[in-house]
Amino acid sequence: MLRILAIVLLVLATSPATAGAWMREKGSGYSSITISTTLSRDFSESTYLEFGVRDDLTLGAEVAFYAFSNGVQSGSAMVFLRRPIGGDDRPSVYAYELGFGAGWSGDIVRPYIRGGLSWGRGYQLKRLNGWMAVDASLFIDTYYGEHLLKIDSTIGLNFNDRFAGMIQIFHAATSDISATSIAPSILFKPIKSRPEFRLQIGTETQIGNTDNSAFKISFWRDF
Repeated sequence: MLRILAIVLLVLATSPATAGAWMREKGSGYSSITISTTLSRDFSESTYLEFGVRDDLTLGAEVAFYAFSNGVQSGSAMVFLRRPIGGDDRPSVYAYELGFGAGWSGDIVRPYIRGGLSWGRGYQLKRLNGWMAVDASLFIDTYYGEHLLKIDSTIGLNFNDRFAGMIQIFHAATSDISATSIAPSILFKPIKSRPEFRLQIGTETQIGNTDNSAFKISFWRDF
């Protein structure tokens, strides 16, 4: 049970702000580094990268590390591809992802594969524009035979060219345990330059476990 709980918490803590169903244009990319620390002094760090090989093919990679305050350490590494579903001439966009990697918790290493479906849509709120997204993925542990379902929901709103707000809900569940977190955050561009940098500052609170609330800071870069 402790091993399963560590896996669920790791997946929640290292949820990056990804493009979801939106593809990267050919030759363009995105990277982020996210650092999180909880009130109980748990710590996580994740590095995320995606690149548009073609307009209909995005490749990506993610490396994450988690250190519990009791000394237990976990981590994961994954590579993946994203392809669109249908055309891009509709208000809503869809995509699927396939990935493989490995995770570890203490001295236990577990290879896994991941399949995902994403939906995204832009919207207008008076003169402001925003976006909505739902990303669902299934992790299959190829060694232990365990499954983990993860659903991330996002709604964001651009206040102006430099500031935006975002609320995310992360849910992860196995056959034995589940956890849900709410993560509000503010995005802003600290400098006007290219390549474009953005800074995300926010909190994340696990429902039913507010003692493990976290402060998160993330550095985004488009290139």
